[in-house]
Amino acid sequence: MTQICKKFAIDDGSTNVKISWIENGTLKTVVSPNSFRKDWKSAALLRGQAVHNYTIGTTKYTYDATSDKALSTTHIDYQYDDLNLLAVHHALLQTGVTPCDVEVIVTLPITQFYKSDDCQRNEERIEAKRQNLMRDISLNKGELFRIVDVQVMPESLPAALSHLLNSNVNEFTKSLVIDCGGTTLDMGVVIGEFDDVSAIYGNNEIGVAMVTDATRKLLAAADSDSSYLVANELIKRRSDLNFVKSVINDESRIDEILEKIEIKIQELGDQVAYEAKKFAKNPNRVYLVGGGAHLIEGAIREVYATLGERVVSIENPQSALSREICLYHSDAGAQAIDEPLMAEVGDDA
Repeated sequence: MTQICKKFAIDDGSTNVKISWIENGTLKTVVSPNSFRKDWKSAALLRGQAVHNYTIGTTKYTYDATSDKALSTTHIDYQYDDLNLLAVHHALLQTGVTPCDVEVIVTLPITQFYKSDDCQRNEERIEAKRQNLMRDISLNKGELFRIVDVQVMPESLPAALSHLLNSNVNEFTKSLVIDCGGTTLDMGVVIGEFDDVSAIYGNNEIGVAMVTDATRKLLAAADSDSSYLVANELIKRRSDLNFVKSVINDESRIDEILEKIEIKIQELGDQVAYEAKKFAKNPNRVYLVGGGAHLIEGAIREVYATLGERVVSIENPQSALSREICLYHSDAGAQAIDEPLMAEVGDDA
């Protein structure tokens, strides 16, 4: 283990872990999907393909992108359990950096980071998140990074930082940031160029998982049991008929499945739009971030129709938070920014 201590910004969401770091002046980002099951996978038939078999305590886990037995991460307790520890270490391995001592800056949903009664930091939950990631974990026939320090930040709001600083807002501008993630909907109202945060909102029952869970059930009914990763890829690539056919075994059900996925996406958008309008009736700007940003964009533009182009879906919204946190905590900044890469799937995120 080398003694060089690197710093990684990690938005460790329930569906994907977004990890950003600066290497030779370039900001790099990898999106690492969560798809773990218990027990180990055999490497006998997988020549040239890495097998990630982990042990936490006495429990064995493996990364399995397509298994229908993948463990659910779509619950709030994920932030403090074995699966979160697995997800963060697995994401670190996807960076291609040689394992070393690392400092990580991770995130908690707003409803976990702040107390609901007074909007102050929930130190107990923040410390629980820190301690969870300091636990021992091992990789069979491999070396892991050693996490030596953990900082915790709230989700959502920092993702719009660069846009606010470059948008000529004044001290009276109210910007609504909407973060639609896998299992949580987080929102906040930011004043000016991040001069103040005037209100926060979190809902642990609204997220992309509403669409993902429905998609998995639809696939199962079409003799196509799948992992959460495959279901999410189908949602993202539902217009790619070749991919759709490769995932759905019973092709006679394709049109029905795609139609029902669109209905669930519309339901998600309608719910987010309703909650947003109730939380912030007349903001001056709206910024959309998180993995579900593109799914809800139409509904948000409709409910804030008078804002027009001031409703902004941030570029690469899924990884915006990790990039902004990385830049915020960087001493030297970045001269270039690479496109995010999706680990395991093989295309841009």
